[in-house]
Amino acid sequence: MKSKLAFLIIALTAAAAIAAEPTPVQNDQFSMTLPTGFGDFAKQTQTVSSPDGKKTEVTTYVSKSPTGEAVVVSVSKMPGKVSDADKLFASTRDALLKSTSATLDKEEKIPGDNPGEKIWFHSNNGAAFLRSRLIVAGDTLYNVLYVGHSEDQRNNPAVASMLDTFTIPAAPVAQATTTATTTSH
Repeated sequence: MKSKLAFLIIALTAAAAIAAEPTPVQNDQFSMTLPTGFGDFAKQTQTVSSPDGKKTEVTTYVSKSPTGEAVVVSVSKMPGKVSDADKLFASTRDALLKSTSATLDKEEKIPGDNPGEKIWFHSNNGAAFLRSRLIVAGDTLYNVLYVGHSEDQRNNPAVASMLDTFTIPAAPVAQATTTATTTSH
């Protein structure tokens, strides 16, 4: 009986350890590793029209943890190539601040091949502490958003690590085509 109980305790401990691992996520739009405790993404796609009639397809992925934290990834396919990433980042930042009744705490540029920006902000009522990473690649804006309930949660190294694991697929490399010609003599 003792050995069955010991086996059960070991099995439950191993299952808890496996469940406590960070969760790698990969799809055709991005890949990343969610912090420990976050579940699978729920996905929703919608088309949004701007006042000038241009359409943007937005796919939103949401994952929640048992502690009430959330990770939201929005992939916005714009009607054309983004020509001014800084302008898009500023308008996205302002929309985030307005929609969450929040105050900007900090922002910084992200170096790399694709323009990017990091943003830290908090809701004015103190209920949410948010951290976002914006990236532009061609005609697509990626917004990775972490939502926590305290500054300590937002500043957790696991959150920074999660944001650092976010990658977008490389654009397909055009294949060179070779045309064979024959001549007759």
